[in-house]
Amino acid sequence: MSESEYNETECARCGGVFHITLTRCPHCGVNIYEPDDLPPQDTALESVKDALRLPLAILVGWFITAFIGLLLYLPIRYAGAQPLSTTFLTLLATATLGVGAFAGGFLCQRIHQSRNLLGAITQVGFSILLIIVVFLTEGNILWSPLSVIGLGIMGALSYWGSKVANKILRQAMINDLFAPVAESQKHYQALLAKVGHDHQVVDRLIKHEREITPKATRDILIKNAIKRWEQDNRI
Repeated sequence: MSESEYNETECARCGGVFHITLTRCPHCGVNIYEPDDLPPQDTALESVKDALRLPLAILVGWFITAFIGLLLYLPIRYAGAQPLSTTFLTLLATATLGVGAFAGGFLCQRIHQSRNLLGAITQVGFSILLIIVVFLTEGNILWSPLSVIGLGIMGALSYWGSKVANKILRQAMINDLFAPVAESQKHYQALLAKVGHDHQVVDRLIKHEREITPKATRDILIKNAIKRWEQDNRI
């Protein structure tokens, strides 16, 4: 067994081979070691960041909810001098403030960057409180059936914003996890096509590159093999 093979380990998840100094599999992205085995980190600083992230996310979400909602509502509300009907005011407040509620819930979740039920609940509560205040300032339109529906719509839009942001975050995490695998596979197929789809030749080329740069990831080895093959086969 060569010296380079003594310095390699195999991923228990995907079977990929890589240098033992790596803490994450370069093929599938999984962590190889338990958290206690990883290099020490500044846990105090991380704890402070985690503690501040939630209140910051909530405050920013509240601000965006009110700012966007009122920015849309007030100009339309006072654009004309004619008296506005109760139905129109209720629909206008629900539509414009609902946009702010969705944006606030979305931004709160994006800032927190993880599943956050408390943040979603606070955003829903603030959105409903905001539209109640607007309804009260417009007169006795709070307890009409249409206004009650508006309260429910505000809460639903705020929660929906949080759910959309959470879905985007999950998809981004999945893309970050599997992007290196997809990129490596694309380069492997390119090398395979150059050698006439002979897998044994590809394996020998990659093994040769590993002997030269044993600490390189598999994707780098494949790209180096492509460059070396192109240099050796110039016409």
